[in-house]
Amino acid sequence: MKMAGTREQAKQYLATHRIPQMFESLLSCLMLERPEDPVSYIERKMSELKQIGLENVNWETFVFHMHPYRDPLRRTMIHDESKYDKERQLEEEAKQDKERDQTQSQASYKPEVFQLTET
Repeated sequence: MKMAGTREQAKQYLATHRIPQMFESLLSCLMLERPEDPVSYIERKMSELKQIGLENVNWETFVFHMHPYRDPLRRTMIHDESKYDKERQLEEEAKQDKERDQTQSQASYKPEVFQLTET
């Protein structure tokens, strides 16, 4: 095991191994889920980290599924001018445009009428 030489080397080590992101992720899920046995919980999350890979970890890795914008029903109820709210608005407008186009094309459809003519 190497001894840390300088403060900069220690910082570089932490950054290289994404240690701050790992702890941010663990703390985020601990704060939200508040498990009865935090040690066992952290052990499970560490196993998940091995599967995910530290290069893919950020603060919301374990709480992403809990984000209100990830639930389609909750997403329709949030109107906070965030980028997610604007995305939702654009999706709704596109859906309404599509429905309007379908309605108009159905309303403008006129079947050819067979007419009898005298010869």
